[in-house]
Amino acid sequence: PFSVDLDAVPPPRAAAPGDDGRWELFAPAGDRHAGALREALQGAGVGSGVLVCLPSPCSREQIDQALAGAKSALAGGRDRRFVLVQDGAGAAGLAKTLHQEAPHLRTTVVHTVLTQDTVARVVAEVAATSGFTEVHHGSDGVRRVPTLRALPIRQKRTDSPLEDSDVLLVTGGGKGISAECALAVARRTGARLAVLGRSDPAADRELADNLARMDHSGVTVRYARADVTDPVRVRAAVAELQEALGPITGLLHGAGRNEPGPLHSLEPADFRRTFAPKVDGLRTVLDAIGPGNLKLLVTFGSIIGRAGLRGEAHYATANEWLADLTEEVARAHPGLRARCMEWSVWSGVGMGEKLSVVESLSREGITPVSPDQGVEILLRLISDPDAPVVTVISGRTEGIGTVRRDLPALPLLRFTGTPLIRYHGVELVTEVELNAGTDPYLADHLLDGNLLMPAVLGMEAMAQVAAAVGGAEGTPVIEGARFLRPIVVPPNGSTTIRIAATVTDTDTVDVAIHAEETGFVAEHFRARLVYSGAPVPDGPPLQTAAGTPAVPLDPQSELYGDLLFQGPRFQRLRRFHRASARHVDADVAVRTRPEGWFAGFLPSELLLADPGMRDALMHGNQVCVPDATLLPSGVERIHPLGAGSHVPEELRYCAVERSRDGDTYVYDIAVRDAEGTVVERWEGLTLHAVRKTDGAGPWVAPLLGPYLERTLEDVLGSRIAVAVEPHGDAPAGSRTERREFTSTAASRTIGTAVTVRHRPDGRPEIDGGRHVSASHGLGVTLSAVAESEVACDIEAVVMRPAAEWGGLLGEHTAVADLVAGETGEAPDTAATRVWSAIECLRKAGLLTNAPLTVLPRRRDAWVVFAAGELRIATFVTGLLNALEPAVFAFLTHATPHSEGRN
Repeated sequence: PFSVDLDAVPPPRAAAPGDDGRWELFAPAGDRHAGALREALQGAGVGSGVLVCLPSPCSREQIDQALAGAKSALAGGRDRRFVLVQDGAGAAGLAKTLHQEAPHLRTTVVHTVLTQDTVARVVAEVAATSGFTEVHHGSDGVRRVPTLRALPIRQKRTDSPLEDSDVLLVTGGGKGISAECALAVARRTGARLAVLGRSDPAADRELADNLARMDHSGVTVRYARADVTDPVRVRAAVAELQEALGPITGLLHGAGRNEPGPLHSLEPADFRRTFAPKVDGLRTVLDAIGPGNLKLLVTFGSIIGRAGLRGEAHYATANEWLADLTEEVARAHPGLRARCMEWSVWSGVGMGEKLSVVESLSREGITPVSPDQGVEILLRLISDPDAPVVTVISGRTEGIGTVRRDLPALPLLRFTGTPLIRYHGVELVTEVELNAGTDPYLADHLLDGNLLMPAVLGMEAMAQVAAAVGGAEGTPVIEGARFLRPIVVPPNGSTTIRIAATVTDTDTVDVAIHAEETGFVAEHFRARLVYSGAPVPDGPPLQTAAGTPAVPLDPQSELYGDLLFQGPRFQRLRRFHRASARHVDADVAVRTRPEGWFAGFLPSELLLADPGMRDALMHGNQVCVPDATLLPSGVERIHPLGAGSHVPEELRYCAVERSRDGDTYVYDIAVRDAEGTVVERWEGLTLHAVRKTDGAGPWVAPLLGPYLERTLEDVLGSRIAVAVEPHGDAPAGSRTERREFTSTAASRTIGTAVTVRHRPDGRPEIDGGRHVSASHGLGVTLSAVAESEVACDIEAVVMRPAAEWGGLLGEHTAVADLVAGETGEAPDTAATRVWSAIECLRKAGLLTNAPLTVLPRRRDAWVVFAAGELRIATFVTGLLNALEPAVFAFLTHATPHSEGRN
């Protein structure tokens, strides 16, 4: 719904004077000010035209004069003007319809008391009118223009004027929108319904069905026959209804008559027939009830009275008078809640449906109001004690130049672009062209030859348009973000996107991005933005405890350009404090200035903090799944950091995997500043794995641990935490040095500093009831931690003569031969697998000659052995900078899950 406000607006610049002309005057006889105005217009260089001056109060006969003036204007030449001066209800609806039917007529409507002092103001308005102007000039000398302004979706106060002891009288025959709204009010308040109409339910099936539906819904309803234009019959019907139901305390006046016809064909009698039920009928019913007895008065007007419509000059004028009468009653009875609702056309029910104009109006850009929407708005307006008396309720009304809407200047932002549809406080659709020149960040988001709009820039775009649609301030919470389809920009071309924002609650905006590649009919990105002002919640995921050194992984040289496809603008990962299969703890760089994201001639301002930092919060989780590319598909909720001078140059982010389903991973993220304050939080980031590899390597050592951990769970059905810690330049030859690396690797595996003790036989132990194992080789330490028995081993694949392998493997030589035969790999590789399995048995305290069997293969490069209830998974891969491949082996107990999967 929209209020009708009178906004102070400075006068426009007058056009250059033209020729003087001849003006035809329609005004009450003897109106000297009207005569003076005509003389002034004839000498003002504004051409020729028709002048209509109506007094206050205006009579029906004077409306006849206005009709005659409009017809004269229609019959004149094209380069003509029509000017209406009135104070109060008059013929503004007629004038607006005239302009709709004859857009070439420059039309000026001035609401003012015509005096010697206001003549010059009217002349100035006429001189400045190039199409249509409606303006009010009050005694204070301020120029005001009627402006439609969206009301808040949710009112500040709720106070129902009716209750179950009240009786609501409904005019309009118990059909159409009156019946739908009356039933809704009765259901909401418990009030009884008194329905007044001309039809006989016995002969009118629609009326009978409506009355039956009201009765079956539990509403007490009575019907009485009367024509609202017949005062005698109305009084009798009101008395009859009050006798049955009690005193009438509410009135919903929906009676009306509409027989469209072009203005040139209308006669005064058409106006009288249209006025009779809508205006005269309201007076008749009010006289019968006594307005002083009413708590609620609802009148059903029409936006046609506010804007005019071709073929509806009489109907527009009647609705103008209805709104004025409703305001008059409200002023006379301050305790009465009066609402005049100027409806747009309804779909499926009402006068528009009867006249079969809904589809034609839709084609002209006028969106109908659905019955559910209309009923909800009615209930909202009558329960809001602060709502204005007159409101306009409409969907889109494109192409209507006779009403002014509240349209403050759009903020100068990259994605507010070109507005295609705009209803401030309700809806905004903007269009933006993307290419590598205007949006250089696209070149840094190149995947498989395609420039992709990053999700983080999509969120920025949605935030910009969401802020512009209603002027919201502050940083919104982003909810239900979905990245349904990529937005692809040709490397040497461009694409166009449309960003549609709709206000759905007082502090809520729903936004969707459509793209040219799908004909703008499919959503690519969407989200709900909530301007609640809520602080960023504190809490997990928590940072890695002090005492564990940073992960020896250089993002710049070991991640970007290989595992991570992002270009320089998005390369924000600086160091990792933890990089495991399910946890990330990393430092990210932040650009505190917005420059560089868009071309220099475009606005640079951002509403959300650095998109590059935010993108790192997503692609930084790639270390958890290093054998694939993770692309975002959605986020449940983001409390983002807003742009501004308070943004630090470096932040620390922690992510933890919440769940996994196949190739879909869900993470929760907390971002902290140097003081440990959470400045941004992501809940339920969903990433989908694509472009999966076979894990053959060669691997950067810290990334191999997460891969091994995840794959072991798939292969064995057991969760074993794994870390591969590179030695770097540090020696690891002595037992003391190896044990130091064991402690570091075990701490890395768990995510917190732990003390590793060793039994006399050298087996490592840690507190907490968990089992730990370690192995050293090829310049790394392999660590495995599990809740149950675990052992691990790393062995370089070394070429040995068959006899030497036979001596090492003993009776397990046949197992190695079987593995080589089934996998097709080299005998040395198969033998090393078996040797690693034997080492795991030894570390588990078992006999090394325990029988080994080979289980069916589930994944390439992996072979699983069984030794009773134990399972040993082996994997062959390469480490970066290592000369030979390596076998990684892990032992644990069999699980029903693993047996089923095998």
